[in-house]
Amino acid sequence: MARVDEKVTKTRGKWGPVVALVALVAVLVGGFAAYGQLSQATAPASAASSANLADDAVLLADHNPTVYTQGGVPMRFSEIADGRPLVVNFWATWCPYCVQEMPDYQQIYDDYADRVAFAFVDCADGQRETVADGAAWLAEGGYTVPGYYDTTGEAQVSYGIANLPTTVVASAAGEVLTITPGRIDADLMRSALDSLL
Repeated sequence: MARVDEKVTKTRGKWGPVVALVALVAVLVGGFAAYGQLSQATAPASAASSANLADDAVLLADHNPTVYTQGGVPMRFSEIADGRPLVVNFWATWCPYCVQEMPDYQQIYDDYADRVAFAFVDCADGQRETVADGAAWLAEGGYTVPGYYDTTGEAQVSYGIANLPTTVVASAAGEVLTITPGRIDADLMRSALDSLL
């Protein structure tokens, strides 16, 4: 009997870490699925969602929120575009992917600013992110991209922004072409802008 108990103990010792790992993976997968469903359920409803882009044209004129310059001057997206293609990047200083992609965006801005309008919209809620935080971070990094601030959340709601960073691209005609969450691929962004010019 002692040998059987010894074998059971050895078997438990071998499989214990495997069972724990499988349980951990199951919990993580379940948590990720629940988070995905929750974030979809709680994301702001917006006619400018990616799903709607395939069905009907989404126009900048219909989704034309007000954002603010560092000095508090209100600007609408259509004013920023001024008849040019428009790239809007929603970001924040606390977002690691936003911080990582900013050097790529600075280079793209440097190369296309004479033909494409850009709005780097800091999601400054006044608590987790302030206008002062965003402006200081841009200045410290030597970034010259045009910074705007969504202090009311109007722009985020208008475009259904649930994740940062998110990039919106509109044509010169004012049609919203893409709303893409996640870090940009600089080469793909350049190709997209070249196709609009």
